[in-house]
Amino acid sequence: MNAQPINQHLTRERLTDLAQFAVPDGHDLWPEIERAARRSAAARTTARPGILSLGFSRAWTAVGILLIAVTFAVLGFALVMLTLSNGQIAVPASQPDATATPVASVPTVSATTVPTVLPTTVPTVAATLPSTIRDRERTALTTLYDATGGEDWKTSDGWLSNGPLNQWQRVATDESGKVTDLDLAANQLNGEIPAELGGLSHLELLYISDNDLTGALPQSLTGISGLESFHFHNNPGLCAPIDEAFQTWLQGIEEVRGSSCAPEDSPEDRKVLVGLYDALDGENWANNTNWLTERPVREWHGVTSDASGRVVELILGLNELTGAIPKELGGLSNLQRLELVNNKLTGEMPPELGSLGNLEILLLGFNQLTGEIPMELGSLSRLRRLALDNNQLTGEIPKELGDLSSLEIMTLSFNQLTGEIPSELSELSNLETLFLRGNRLTGEVPTGLGSLSNLRRLELDGNQLTGEIPTELGNLSNLKYLRLNHNSWSGCIPAKLGDVPDSDLRFSGMPSFC
Repeated sequence: MNAQPINQHLTRERLTDLAQFAVPDGHDLWPEIERAARRSAAARTTARPGILSLGFSRAWTAVGILLIAVTFAVLGFALVMLTLSNGQIAVPASQPDATATPVASVPTVSATTVPTVLPTTVPTVAATLPSTIRDRERTALTTLYDATGGEDWKTSDGWLSNGPLNQWQRVATDESGKVTDLDLAANQLNGEIPAELGGLSHLELLYISDNDLTGALPQSLTGISGLESFHFHNNPGLCAPIDEAFQTWLQGIEEVRGSSCAPEDSPEDRKVLVGLYDALDGENWANNTNWLTERPVREWHGVTSDASGRVVELILGLNELTGAIPKELGGLSNLQRLELVNNKLTGEMPPELGSLGNLEILLLGFNQLTGEIPMELGSLSRLRRLALDNNQLTGEIPKELGDLSSLEIMTLSFNQLTGEIPSELSELSNLETLFLRGNRLTGEVPTGLGSLSNLRRLELDGNQLTGEIPTELGNLSNLKYLRLNHNSWSGCIPAKLGDVPDSDLRFSGMPSFC
């Protein structure tokens, strides 16, 4: 191992071994010194008659051995002192890991180990020892804590302690102790993200959204190859670099929420946002930070933009929005996520929302929307989640919703929908959740729903459905949650549905099994 400066990381325990360190050329003289010393001592203890009683040649032999021992001892001591005076010392390959604790003074050591003339202070050994590799993740978290005002975080229990990292609040590790999850969302972080965060190479989930972070994300994050979910939205100024390497890495993550550092905004999108602000009483929103300012739209509360400055997310849930959704919202052609849940929205849903061809998530639940569900929503081929529950929607469920080939979740519960369940919903092969409870639906349940092999949760209760419960529903092998009560069923319950772990099939008023 190359010689290291003795100005970093030298513990007190190492000082007692200084005489045994290798000299700069890598040759260890200590064993030879010890052997010579033992031979000298043996000669002295066995020479009972005294040197004059020995033969002439044996006397000179004893003298020679003694001189050799003294020579080696002096030479070893000189080399050690020379090494110390040059400020360098070679670290053997078997040297134990040093700590990062500086040493202010030398402890008392025996004269046979280190001469008493050693200097009273020594610098510390460089931080390039193997321990820093093992502690890289602890260092990354500590640096993040220091760089983002950890003392002022909302929660930081366990941080900076010597315990396992999974005892640090909001940190999760795998069986080997590697950090896999770091969730610091809405935790009052401020400042910039340090490059050391890229040292958490085993991360799968990283949430730093809804804080007060600024600056560009560090390029070092691209070294985290297994990241699956990354949220960094709702930070004033925090953004992703727009270079090809970083954007390619970002696109490889399954779920990303956050803006890129676009050089300028789309004027068209900015105009739409200004119109939205005016139409929905933006002055009285719970949070309208940076809206209508000259700041980039990515810094407007709830807005996320891509590397070209186009708006891709608009998330304004629980924000005291009032009024009707403006049709101009359909002009955000790059929009992927629209969340306006838990507000006071009224009026009808504009059919122009059907022109948002890139939309993947549409959440408008818990408002006061009226009118019918626009059939134009059926053209949203990329839509994965549709939530229109807890409104005052009327009319029938559009059969066009059966064209949403990517849909995984549909929740239309607690409206005033009427008519039959469209058989076209049986074409939603990716559907996992279908909630239609609390409406005024009538007629029989389409048998085709039994072909939705990915369906895990089904709610049809609280309607006016009639006829028999389709036996085909018993084919839903992945079904874990089922609600059918408060309808007008006839016949009996298919026996296979009795295997659903969470169901209401044994409630009073339900048919018996057959």
